[in-house]
Amino acid sequence: MAHKILILSRKFREGNREYVEEFLDRRNCVALDPGLTYPVAQEQLMEAVSEAEAIITGLEWISARVMDAAPNLKVVSTGGVGFDHVDIDAANKRGIAVGNCAGCNNHSVSELAFGMMISLARNVGVQDKTIREGGWQPYDTLRMGSELWGKTLGIVGLGRVGKASALLGKAFGMKVIASDVVWDITFANEHGISLMPLDSLLQQSDYVTLHCPLTHVTRDLIDERTVDLMKPSAFLINTARGPIVKESALVNALSAGRIAGAGLDVFRVEPHPDNPYVEFPNVVLTAHIGGATQEAFDRSLYLALVNVTNVFNGMEPHCQINPGVSPHLAFQSEVEMVQPPSSI
Repeated sequence: MAHKILILSRKFREGNREYVEEFLDRRNCVALDPGLTYPVAQEQLMEAVSEAEAIITGLEWISARVMDAAPNLKVVSTGGVGFDHVDIDAANKRGIAVGNCAGCNNHSVSELAFGMMISLARNVGVQDKTIREGGWQPYDTLRMGSELWGKTLGIVGLGRVGKASALLGKAFGMKVIASDVVWDITFANEHGISLMPLDSLLQQSDYVTLHCPLTHVTRDLIDERTVDLMKPSAFLINTARGPIVKESALVNALSAGRIAGAGLDVFRVEPHPDNPYVEFPNVVLTAHIGGATQEAFDRSLYLALVNVTNVFNGMEPHCQINPGVSPHLAFQSEVEMVQPPSSI
């Protein structure tokens, strides 16, 4: 009997359907089709998971209640890198393996962060708006642009995306500094990156880019105290998770001109019902598109499918968040390798 997979991630449900069906079929699995409406509320989700043995989630909250509503659940995989929307403690207690798609969107996210830096440095948003309104100001002395070359890039979280951003910073001729709870001395030494405490990084950086996960430690990491450490000429970039930045603190800093601007791909609430940043011309806004490239999509789809189907074929998820949790399976099928999409 085929194992039942619930694919919540909207991008995976609506893209490459034939590829997904073939992949699952070759690994003795089948996708459930509960007729979801988005955004998926917890009550709807609890009904949808009743038969699920595996879940691939986008940003839906996989809570203890959801897990209890899925008595056959063995494995959960996120559709991206972050896993703050899965209750890991609840999964551990229930023997449910949890995986993510680590390494799939490093370049996509870091490139977006740099796109925001360039846009802010050269006032691209203001220039675009001016031209669309019939104006022409190539040399606006009040908003003269600046180069990235020679500036200091501060990376908060030197993981996979942070490392990709560091290499881009070096390519742009920037001085790169970084802060993390775990210091990768080998990478830092190899690429001439200075590791330092967060406060020192904020005081020295011309651009601060956030690439850390959302945890109880990093929630509101950028608050009134820390944002006041930044230079008045500095920009804040957040392509990680919205709640890492305390919204009121950043809004107040922007209103008072205590920092030069911000690039935000993520928000405390998504979609934001009353986004306070839309009034600031020195803020670039995107709709959580950091990992939204075709290449990252293909890699994430492939890895998410591997994560969940591995469990039903006698293996662990390729990227397991809670190592050591090994779901008991009464039946394990023969695994058949499936090629990733051609764009990978």
